Amino acid sequence: MTAGVVIIGGGVMGSAVAYFLRQLGFRGKVLVVEHDLTYRHASTALSVGGIRQQYGTAVNIRLSRASLEFYEHFSERLKVRGERPDIRLQQRGYLFLVDAAHWPVMQRRHRLQREHGVEVALLTPEEARRVVPDLNLDRIHGASYGWRDGTLDPSGALQGFAKKARAMGVEYLEDEVISIGVTQERVTGVTAQRRGVIAAGIVVNAAGPWAGAVARLAGVHLPVAPVRRQVFVFKPATPVSSDLPLVIDPSGVYFCPETGGHLLVGRSFDDDPHAFDFTWDRELFFTGIWPILAHRVPACEAGRLERGWAGLYDMNVVDQTAILGEHPEVRGLFCITGFSGHGLQQAPAAARGLAELIATGTFQGLDLSALTPARFATGALLREDAVI
Repeated sequence: MTAGVVIIGGGVMGSAVAYFLRQLGFRGKVLVVEHDLTYRHASTALSVGGIRQQYGTAVNIRLSRASLEFYEHFSERLKVRGERPDIRLQQRGYLFLVDAAHWPVMQRRHRLQREHGVEVALLTPEEARRVVPDLNLDRIHGASYGWRDGTLDPSGALQGFAKKARAMGVEYLEDEVISIGVTQERVTGVTAQRRGVIAAGIVVNAAGPWAGAVARLAGVHLPVAPVRRQVFVFKPATPVSSDLPLVIDPSGVYFCPETGGHLLVGRSFDDDPHAFDFTWDRELFFTGIWPILAHRVPACEAGRLERGWAGLYDMNVVDQTAILGEHPEVRGLFCITGFSGHGLQQAPAAARGLAELIATGTFQGLDLSALTPARFATGALLREDAVI
């Protein structure tokens, strides 16, 4: 079996790369190898679905702005035979609550965001309460409100890209890559567990949390580790508005409305395991999240924890920013990973950039050259501090 491009990983990132290759006119065979086409453990499917522009580095702001614009026109651009995918984009906003200690950092971010055209405003506590009337703003110095931000349906986005890619001639293979061929520092293809050898001059590592392990199959290193993150579905005894933005407390606890009067609630912990662990910890909600949630939103002082789940960040453990481009040690081996929880948000712009690089040899739209995997050797790091 031969292909022009083999993409390892068929989640939102791999499927978006496949779509954009075809959209840009790439004529070679594009083959996506995905080990589980039910996507049961895919980071995309297990995501909360938040999309925001409020970041602390210029490249992340540019990626997110371009991706948001794409998502706003997703149903029209990715329709197949007149059928439009529904990603349920809800632009209710993102509201970052900020204490006095972190206010200077938020002011710095705000200046950078405004320089890049982000629709965002710094609010006083009184103005923040007008956005979310039910908030207790004890010890809150101010807030950052991006009203164009919001949430979307992760599975809808993934299936939208995948269906469109298939309609444009991309092939999907349910199999697991067990080795990557390299000869004279150039990729020669992959070996799949069931299909066997697949010859290809270009291989794309879009394996998300598995990207570090996939890189090792080619004898190279990527600083990507799986990190478990948990999401909880909570129903307050006192209903809260379904028009709430996604709110982030200074502690890191975040929440946003879900159907049926529920809230999706989560928090990243420093000791979250770096492992392929999909178990969720019910007690962690009661010890590490609910006290903060109930303090910030008095309507949540009583309620019911209905369920939860765990998914994985493809964590770039060095600078928490995407790794995108050709690996410096193996020609033809391209990477698109390390988004550290922001992959769904940045998939359209990131995938288009990598597709441009593969199809034309250069970035045609956004200049994403700073995201190269070569930066870890040169020290040109891109440290992102606005990670949730």
